[in-house]
Amino acid sequence: MEIIAQILGIGAMISLFLVYQQKDRKKLIAAKLSADVFWVAHYGCLGATAGMIPNFVGIFRELIFINRKSKKWASLFIWPVIFIIINWCLGFGTFSSWYNLLPITASTFVTISLWIDNPRLTKLISIPISASFLIYDIFVGSYIGIINESISICSIIIYFIKEKFTKGVKKDGK
Repeated sequence: MEIIAQILGIGAMISLFLVYQQKDRKKLIAAKLSADVFWVAHYGCLGATAGMIPNFVGIFRELIFINRKSKKWASLFIWPVIFIIINWCLGFGTFSSWYNLLPITASTFVTISLWIDNPRLTKLISIPISASFLIYDIFVGSYIGIINESISICSIIIYFIKEKFTKGVKKDGK
């Protein structure tokens, strides 16, 4: 089961790396949806329910959010509130340790970051999100999660460096 969990985690890592490289909001959310599916299976194989919950709820969140621009019902402000409440209710329902609150707290910020229509701000908010999951992964022994969150943080930083370099080049006219 451990090997399967790690393989699924690798799929999630690849998907999350792609999240932080997207400029288009819809592609960003689609990559996040893919990552959530992999993480649900990964944490499920590890028996880490608190890590599984926000990713499971995230699948439905991304299915709604990806339609936000094209479907009026998906653009209602109530959706992020609903997903945040569901996460916290499920999180408290399965609470067994303080570190189990980390993924639920992170998911609150994920929900906000995906709702806003600003991919750059979404990536910026993702740094504390990844840090929270990094700490959680240490406690539950998700080695692939530890690697993933470290890579995710680096990927976000690379995006911002690349963005700054590109703006600098355009500003100089080169």
